[in-house]
Amino acid sequence: MDITTFGHSLETINDGLTVFSDGRPAPVPLVATVISVDVTAGLATVVTTRRFANVEDRPVEAILTMPVGFEAVVTSLRAVVDGRTMVAVAKSKEEAREDYEAALEEGRLAVLHEEVLRGIHALSVGNLAPGREVAVELQTVVPMSAGVSGPFLRIPVTVGQLYGSSPLAPVDDVVTSAAVRHEADLTVTTDAGQVLLSGRQVSGVERITLDASIEIVVQGGRFGTHQGVAADGRQVRVDLRQIAAGAGALDLAVLVDHSGSTGEQAAGPRGLTIWEAIRDGLRLELGRLRGGDRIALWEFDDTCRQIGETTGPDAARLVSKLKKPNGGTELERAVKAALENGAADILVLTDGQTWSSTVDALAASQARISAILVGPSSLDANLGQLCTMTGGQLYYAPGDDVAASLSFAFSALRSVGRAVEGSVASGMPERVKALRGGVELIAQWSDAMEVRSSDAIGRFAAALALPLLGAEAAEDFARAHSLCTHRTSLVLIDEVGAMVEGMAQQRKVPLMARSPAELSDSIGSLKVSAFRAAPVPFSAASAGDMSSIGFRESFARLAKARHTVLSEDLLPPVSAHDIRQLFVSLRWDALCEDLLAGNLRGLSEEQRDVVSSLAGMVQIVNFGKAKLLSSEIVALALIADLIDDRLGRRFVRRAFKGMAVSVWGHLRLWRPSAAGAPLGQ
Repeated sequence: MDITTFGHSLETINDGLTVFSDGRPAPVPLVATVISVDVTAGLATVVTTRRFANVEDRPVEAILTMPVGFEAVVTSLRAVVDGRTMVAVAKSKEEAREDYEAALEEGRLAVLHEEVLRGIHALSVGNLAPGREVAVELQTVVPMSAGVSGPFLRIPVTVGQLYGSSPLAPVDDVVTSAAVRHEADLTVTTDAGQVLLSGRQVSGVERITLDASIEIVVQGGRFGTHQGVAADGRQVRVDLRQIAAGAGALDLAVLVDHSGSTGEQAAGPRGLTIWEAIRDGLRLELGRLRGGDRIALWEFDDTCRQIGETTGPDAARLVSKLKKPNGGTELERAVKAALENGAADILVLTDGQTWSSTVDALAASQARISAILVGPSSLDANLGQLCTMTGGQLYYAPGDDVAASLSFAFSALRSVGRAVEGSVASGMPERVKALRGGVELIAQWSDAMEVRSSDAIGRFAAALALPLLGAEAAEDFARAHSLCTHRTSLVLIDEVGAMVEGMAQQRKVPLMARSPAELSDSIGSLKVSAFRAAPVPFSAASAGDMSSIGFRESFARLAKARHTVLSEDLLPPVSAHDIRQLFVSLRWDALCEDLLAGNLRGLSEEQRDVVSSLAGMVQIVNFGKAKLLSSEIVALALIADLIDDRLGRRFVRRAFKGMAVSVWGHLRLWRPSAAGAPLGQ
């Protein structure tokens, strides 16, 4: 069994994708997708409807972690069940999660949409009953980017193989699989111009596969003005216009990603790789520079090196010195190297296929960092945040046309300005200006005309203004406008539908891998072939108390001391870390009913030994008698509490029958570092 960096088995994470841990196949609950795009005056309203169906004989929880465009604003979430439409409300992340979990505990259908990272969202559909369906409709508003032929829109639908370690917990991590095929019916309407989908003219409904980003150009389209309503009834006007070229000279460090993933195909008609598209675009646009422009050209993979530095069109000659793709994507190291060399303006050209968490380390720098993303599976999550925090902009190259994006980036970089600025009065925004992909957006609020709920434009404008507000004010403003942000989530609960019995089994829905030839599944940043081996069994451990005695002998020694009051030196001779490793891949949802009934056959022999030994401890025995619980169930609940993942917490609530933590917390197998109190005292 292969293990991920989080200690979860591949079969466990992919339970619901291809196989159970015991090898039985299970269906993917996402069965249909419809995407509707309406483009008006440079703003795209994207409505994605996903239909989930449960064809199993038990309730399931479908979880889909997906890329959502970094500049996209989630403006509403609806669910349709049995002809009834329910609308989600925005709550703080903690409150939304608590409401969702409480609904699952009651057996009610619930839907939760969370931002796990900006640019990556998780959709959970819990307690979907056997034989039932639910359609979940997500609306986003996205500003179009400037393009040579007209406004450009990129809708990400999958990711590539990401370099580095994912910061996400397994249940929230991005999963891709070559074993699934996702398709969608796509329609695009526009107020002006002709719609081009990946370079070809389209109209009506298009059937597409969701293995590459959706790239839409509105040829002859325009940017313009929108009117909307804010949550407090004020009118809001949003103006979009393409940024004019500045007059200043460039003094720019250009960082070129030549990691191994840039050797993949770009989605253009010329058949270029991502690296070749970057190379050709640089050669063309650097050759058009003004005489006073200074360029320092760098390249990076696992390491970073400066190619050279020069002025004017001569910079194009440096491009021939770029090396072909190889290695990983150490973005943070590359940016730091440019900063140490005195760079004040940095432009990164990359496919974005990295988990490199550069934001915290680099956001405080004085440099302005911008980026151009190239490739159909590029991820803008971390890089987009870095650009935003440093006052830069994020651009997307349509297909393999990197030159066009470079032209817009150079034009914007000739001007000095902040990515977001505006004014606030009495804690409410009055005006905000934001720069997005070569486009200037200005939102202005006027006096309230009538009291009614906000609309999509009003909510989009509210999202633009959030950086102007303090943390608490921003959360309140986001909740009032039903926004999904890093502090708020959207949740809805079916209060009248039929309820289900038992714990729903999780079904992680994978994104479609781009290349059909790639047969290995991936979880987050890793391929199956890169997963480390399972941890050494306790019986073969060689550290600490386990150095000279076997697993069962250790617990036999513990059993002799059960008549005494348990103190720190009599805790189980295996560490909390080792217990966590032994149980971390346990499917608490699949085994819940059996475990609560006292049936431990689903556990391994080593796991049963741990449960048996813990269940014999005097504190656990006495607590079980007092609460009318078997000591085995108490032991299992304490182990699940130690694991502390989503399924483990659900098992704890069921095992302890909703008892407050204050009632059983003294039995915990772990202690806060400052507490130091022995178990049971």
